[in-house]
Amino acid sequence: MSDFDTIYLYKQEDGDWTSDPILWHNRGFLFGDGLFETMVFNHGKIRFAEQHLERLNHGLDQLGIDKDRLSKLSEVEEKISELALNAKTLRIRWNVFRSGIGKYTPEENFSSETLMIQPFQKAPSVKFNAYISTTIRLPDLPWIQCKTLSALPYVMAAQERDFLDMDEVILKNSKGFISEAGASNIFWIKNGIYYTPSLSCSCIAGVGRNRVIQRLKDLGKAIIEGEFMENDLSEAEKVFTTNVTGISYIYKIGDIKFDTTPDPWIESVFEGVN
Repeated sequence: MSDFDTIYLYKQEDGDWTSDPILWHNRGFLFGDGLFETMVFNHGKIRFAEQHLERLNHGLDQLGIDKDRLSKLSEVEEKISELALNAKTLRIRWNVFRSGIGKYTPEENFSSETLMIQPFQKAPSVKFNAYISTTIRLPDLPWIQCKTLSALPYVMAAQERDFLDMDEVILKNSKGFISEAGASNIFWIKNGIYYTPSLSCSCIAGVGRNRVIQRLKDLGKAIIEGEFMENDLSEAEKVFTTNVTGISYIYKIGDIKFDTTPDPWIESVFEGVN
């Protein structure tokens, strides 16, 4: 850990990043009208940078936000490096939201940006107690795969998880298919085959998810993306969640226990981030 908590940077109209806040009552704050990327900054570079930018650009297209003013990732990296932080690895949240105010109807479609810079915290290696929520479902929307600022379902899921004193919550979509975990994508293994919900199941198109799937394919491992019910998950031998901070193995969902032995094929995706 380093000697700072959180640094906030705001992109001004002249393109410069400063610590002077932009207008607080913006469309991101008022309507959740925007997107964010949570990224890992290591040795002067954003990890999995191309995948983050691809997902962000896709989301901006979905929301109809113009990309002409959007910062290049190299500019973001340069600005973070200028701070000369002592931390070896950082957690970066890049928020991009529609400019202007208006009401539900936007006045304009340019992008505004902020950065949150924090010490990096690796995902816990094991999440001991997990459960499948029966009260919170993820909707089927054209932009549901994007990381929007409208994250209320995940806030409510996290609140429920804390109330129940659990380590992880697993969410279904509106059709009852397994979707994802509270802040991660979910995978499981049965008979040597890897499984994960398809993007049709209302899960986020996770950068870590994408990298894991690609690594398994490169290694010739069987990976099936599909629509799965609760009983498919309960029959697994090993269950794990992934996001850009790493991998966590689930020890127990309800009364069903799973193997938490580290998986070398998956671990290798996140090597080099401390």
